Amino acid sequence: MIALWDEPSETGGLLSLPGIYRFTIADHWIYVGKFSRSSRPRLEYLRNVKRLSENLPYRKSDPEGFRVIHRALWWAVRTNKSIRIEIVENVELGCLNERERHWISQTPSERSLNNRSEWVDPD
Repeated sequence: MIALWDEPSETGGLLSLPGIYRFTIADHWIYVGKFSRSSRPRLEYLRNVKRLSENLPYRKSDPEGFRVIHRALWWAVRTNKSIRIEIVENVELGCLNERERHWISQTPSERSLNNRSEWVDPD
């Protein structure tokens, strides 16, 4: 698989332990997510952006199921905008949802991709 962005920065936590990650797109839009497997922030998004780029379905049972973050990442790749991913913190598995909500709440609403229902290319 080709690399569309650098490996996650581990300044706030390690990819080898469960935790919270944050995508920052074009130094503006922010998406916060949680992971228990390192493949989530590293490979699963790459796979979905690749599928979008090739006009392939998200899944057979849900062909249009791409989320806002997938479409925003694909926009950034197409328009050569910056994409940064960082591990924000490591947390116990039982605390992932709570900590994800915390970090989403820390993101200014006008910059957050977490609560958007659709992505509209800003160009």
